[in-house]
Amino acid sequence: MAGSFDLIGLADIKRWLDVAGTDDDILLARLIAQISQAILHVIDRPTILPLTYNEIRDGGNETSIMLRQWPVISVSSVTIDGVAISPSPLLVGGKTIQAGYVLDPSDSAPPGSMQRLSLRGARFYCGVQNVAISYTAGYQASREKAVIPTTSPYSISAQAPYGDWTSDAGVAYSNGLSLVLVTGNPAAGQYTVGNGEYTFAQADAGSLVLINYGYVPSDLASCCMEWVADRYTYRSRIGQQSKSLGGQETMAFIVKDIPDYVETALLPYRRVVMP
Repeated sequence: MAGSFDLIGLADIKRWLDVAGTDDDILLARLIAQISQAILHVIDRPTILPLTYNEIRDGGNETSIMLRQWPVISVSSVTIDGVAISPSPLLVGGKTIQAGYVLDPSDSAPPGSMQRLSLRGARFYCGVQNVAISYTAGYQASREKAVIPTTSPYSISAQAPYGDWTSDAGVAYSNGLSLVLVTGNPAAGQYTVGNGEYTFAQADAGSLVLINYGYVPSDLASCCMEWVADRYTYRSRIGQQSKSLGGQETMAFIVKDIPDYVETALLPYRRVVMP
């Protein structure tokens, strides 16, 4: 995709509009960028791709805080009044509960729900900007299993079951050892990637790998295409609410800031304002 915040690519909208030429490429690219930003504004989220956030919050003596971004991929640190809090292990029958933080599990499919970070044996004590939480959140397929082909080309395509691939987030062998991303021909333990296709070295043929990548949920991409298409066709009827067809009948146009379908589809992705 052309921009890091674009929800669709130029080729996507041209297929949707059945546009073959390149005369309107610049216009369409601008509309994609504008509408993508508008959608992020409507759902009140800075991006939906994986990103690391550092939230500074006021403690209110509660045991749980709702994180502002989701789905949460991992939590790297939690501190209260400058004191680091460790993750609390899973509860096991007969074992003593250990103090620490616990994260609500994320939903398996988008849009997902906002997630709580809760404490066992402690509280988010009262204070001004005394709680610091560092975590990574965004739509990411994690640990997707794939076997590198044993014949050339040694390539794997991301399955992308919930939406198009947008960014690489790393590849590892099944034992957890990470492979290195390169731009040239990969050697053993290396890979290249472009548009969701991962290519490996012959030396790694037959290996089981775990692929991680960011994606744009399909319904968000559809919203972007619908809205861009609406604005693109609007230029031929700017300011018009109806049009007479040969004096026989009148065609009425729906003129709204956001198309109805888009507004409804975006509702589950909207962030609920948290203190």
